[in-house]
Amino acid sequence: MQPYKKYLTLALVTLGLLLALPFAVNAQGKVSFKLSPTTIEDKVDPGMDRAFVLNIENQGDATATLYPFAQNITGIGPDLHPIYSTAKDPEGYELASWITYEEKEITLRPKEQKALHITVHFPKDAHPGSHMVGVFLSDKPSDLQQNGSSIGFQIGSILNFQVAGDIVEDTQIREFYTTKTVYSSADVGFTTKLENMGNVLSRPHGLIDITNMFGKKVASVPVNENGGGIFPKGVREFSSTWNSEDIQLGRYEAVVALAIEGANGTQTISRVLQFWIMPMNIIGPIVGGLLFLIIVIYIILRLYIRSQLAGIPRGRGSRRDSSGLSKSAAVVIALLVAIIIGLAILFFYFG
Repeated sequence: MQPYKKYLTLALVTLGLLLALPFAVNAQGKVSFKLSPTTIEDKVDPGMDRAFVLNIENQGDATATLYPFAQNITGIGPDLHPIYSTAKDPEGYELASWITYEEKEITLRPKEQKALHITVHFPKDAHPGSHMVGVFLSDKPSDLQQNGSSIGFQIGSILNFQVAGDIVEDTQIREFYTTKTVYSSADVGFTTKLENMGNVLSRPHGLIDITNMFGKKVASVPVNENGGGIFPKGVREFSSTWNSEDIQLGRYEAVVALAIEGANGTQTISRVLQFWIMPMNIIGPIVGGLLFLIIVIYIILRLYIRSQLAGIPRGRGSRRDSSGLSKSAAVVIALLVAIIIGLAILFFYFG
């Protein structure tokens, strides 16, 4: 039985190597395609047809056959990538079902270019507003893509159409906040959370103006410089950062002001917040100096009172001693109260 097991093991290893050999050879082939344009945007009317052309180039070194299909875009995820869905949209944004392809499949030799002709049939009852879809080319037919029985590669373009009708443009600031309330240096992170309550894609952009406690503007930070969009009924966060090497101390105010251009004009929205910068290399010495001053004054008062009591007759000592101690305590308490009030004023202005 021992020789039998030995030969069986060798046979299985040899069979495994033979089965793996074709995949290893194929893996050496370069697979690369270029699809253009990557985005198409247009305004359309219900009931019309629009034709478009996508150009595909095989930049690899092997012949490949590609199959077109489309998926609706239902939003934008936390990673800022589109969220695709094949399900029917109850809101009437199912753009993928309105697309037909002149070429059901495209075979490309290495370095060859071909065109994919698509037509979008907008129904007469098309829902007004933005409709977005991803048009893909895959090395697997669409039926295998839908049932998940095959895994391949995909390349795609994004189509964004605004259907005329009752257009609603309404973007609101839901939150505007900093990562912290008090900072030890001028390294402040802002987050602007926006919600698109309309039915068209929203692209807000603007600035965060930062002013110090004296009303002087010290910086302007851009928001959404790249023109990222917010899908209808969607929410998106935009991050911004203010960095400064200058020593900043005090309370600051930040005002975010955004503009959203649309068919109905430009919508402007804004929000205000406050934050504080309290560098420890400045606050630490101030607090330490105040505490040292309190201790010095207290010691001086105690020494002064003892020197005064030293020259008073014994018969009156107890009364003066009691009176002197009360006065010194009152002075120290008043001094402490004054320092506390001063610290409160500093906290009010500087955080």
